[in-house]
Amino acid sequence: MSNRAQSQYLRIYSGATTYLRWQSYYVGQTVTWESNSWSYFPFVGNGLIGGSVGNDADVSISVPATAAAISLFESALNENHLIELRVYEFDSRLSQVIPQSGQLLIGSFVGEVVGVSGSFSVLEVSLGSSLAPIGAQAPPRKYTSQLVGAPIRL
Repeated sequence: MSNRAQSQYLRIYSGATTYLRWQSYYVGQTVTWESNSWSYFPFVGNGLIGGSVGNDADVSISVPATAAAISLFESALNENHLIELRVYEFDSRLSQVIPQSGQLLIGSFVGEVVGVSGSFSVLEVSLGSSLAPIGAQAPPRKYTSQLVGAPIRL
């Protein structure tokens, strides 16, 4: 009988620029995984494991509604930053201080923020794929000033 644990890693990025890297397993620590530093922030990725194939309608992230998190996800929504969410599984009887080298990737998702809601204490961030679930075309994207430039203002 083995003991299994899951760790989640979240990255917000656009092109070659990464805005943040969070992990939610190693409490109060910044850990190195895949040659990058991941800061601790208590978040939960929902709907990634156990969903039906081809359906990303229920992928979301729950985070504490701190001022930094609100600002970050509002910016990600307005500027169409990409969100990468990964879930790894490993044997929890081994080292709990740093990520184990033998972690198994059991789920991953790349998409963008399509909605933000919540309460005074919890922020619910809905994620959606930038690709159409059926066919090979991408759906129309929302145009932002970062994509087309700033308009002339008088």
